[in-house]
Amino acid sequence: MNSTPEPVSDKSCSNSAQRILETAEYFFARLGFMGTRVDEIARVAHINKRMIYYHYGSKEGLYQAVLEKHLKPMIEMSRHVLQTDLPPAAMLERLLNTYFDFLATHRVYVRLISWEVLGEGNQLSNLGFRRQTFEQVVHYFEVAQRQGKLRPDCDVSRTLMAGMLLCYSYFSQMQYMQSFYSEILDDPEQYEHWKRSVLAMLLRSCGLEPA
Repeated sequence: MNSTPEPVSDKSCSNSAQRILETAEYFFARLGFMGTRVDEIARVAHINKRMIYYHYGSKEGLYQAVLEKHLKPMIEMSRHVLQTDLPPAAMLERLLNTYFDFLATHRVYVRLISWEVLGEGNQLSNLGFRRQTFEQVVHYFEVAQRQGKLRPDCDVSRTLMAGMLLCYSYFSQMQYMQSFYSEILDDPEQYEHWKRSVLAMLLRSCGLEPA
């Protein structure tokens, strides 16, 4: 009797890789990198644990793949905005809306980043394309600053980072923030209020008039 296993088809490989990724996403978002066990991912995904290492190399590689799954669409949208011929105020508004709306529709990503903030995985620093995109955004506004379109004393990098954190904290700290408000914060109308408030602060910091 031949004990050699049958070759795995490309379709079967693709399906198992996707099943692993979706299952890992569930556990990483709820338990963090340290709290997630590869054995449990394999059990719930109904696959042999070796397939995880076949597709992703390691637990770290799988975690990176989950992060990239969520980050890449947002990065692509941001780069698309940067390619448009917009003045600084309109560019700032478009980028802010893009990032905020992404967070609103990708709550799993918010939870993953929350674990990173707690120092769980420390994997974000390995995603070079994320930092590269942020640097491209900073470069756009620093060029505008040298052209006299932004306040000369504006710290562009820190101002943009503050805007990102205000967007992120709206979703990551929503339950805490809700205790201070009677309005339901998890509501599209409230999203718009928050975006307008953050945009107004950023525009003032940069010395820009609303678009």
